[in-house]
Amino acid sequence: MIPQSLRDAIKVTRAAGRKIKFLYLIPNYQNPTGVLLPATRRTEILAICREEGIFVVEDNPYGLLGFDRPSPNAMRAEDSENVIYLGSFSKTIASGLRIGWALVPQSLKDKLVIASESSILCPSNFTQLTIANYLTHQPWRDQIASFCEVYKVRRDAMLESLAEHFPQEATWTKPGGGFYVWVNLPPEIDTKAMMPKAIVAKVAYVPGTAFYADGFGSWSMRLSYCHPTPERIREGVKALGHVVKQEMSRRGSALN
Repeated sequence: MIPQSLRDAIKVTRAAGRKIKFLYLIPNYQNPTGVLLPATRRTEILAICREEGIFVVEDNPYGLLGFDRPSPNAMRAEDSENVIYLGSFSKTIASGLRIGWALVPQSLKDKLVIASESSILCPSNFTQLTIANYLTHQPWRDQIASFCEVYKVRRDAMLESLAEHFPQEATWTKPGGGFYVWVNLPPEIDTKAMMPKAIVAKVAYVPGTAFYADGFGSWSMRLSYCHPTPERIREGVKALGHVVKQEMSRRGSALN
């Protein structure tokens, strides 16, 4: 996120008579792009939101999954009165447990408890006790470090395969952690329309439009490297690259 663009968006939104309740961010290895929000921008964004009276929701499920260097400090560490911090064990310990937590300003605590009770009544006692026991008795930091080593190898396999098999017109992010790579194709390629052809080739992705409310991102796609082995990643990217090249050739022929 670019701070000046945030200022502009706030101005436009309020000029339209709309109320802004909070700014939602995934600052570390964001889903879907995998990018890391620089520390200097975090500070500036916090200052803007304080000035404008806007809460910041800092969603940080991937913060411990940095491969190349540690993630910056949490934004909440810089402003505990204006930041709602969300954490999760589903990306770092066990995806099936679906347990997370929230750190909130005191002014919002009671409201959040009521909202939680009305939504889920009570989180699973079993999964909470499972996580508590694991954190108390197991070397969870070592486990996360081992996960990072595995994911780093898989990320490298994906980036190397993209460079080898995707057309020169394509660009993609190079994440320093997390699960995802964001790929941009030429604007004439509709990744949602191309999806059935990819499935026939036994590969899948999430079309870029799934991450926008206005239909933007039709030429983009999110790729995930967290689950497949490096060998499967290389095989899948090669097959997907072939589909993309065929689609570009077909689109080029249609335009001529």
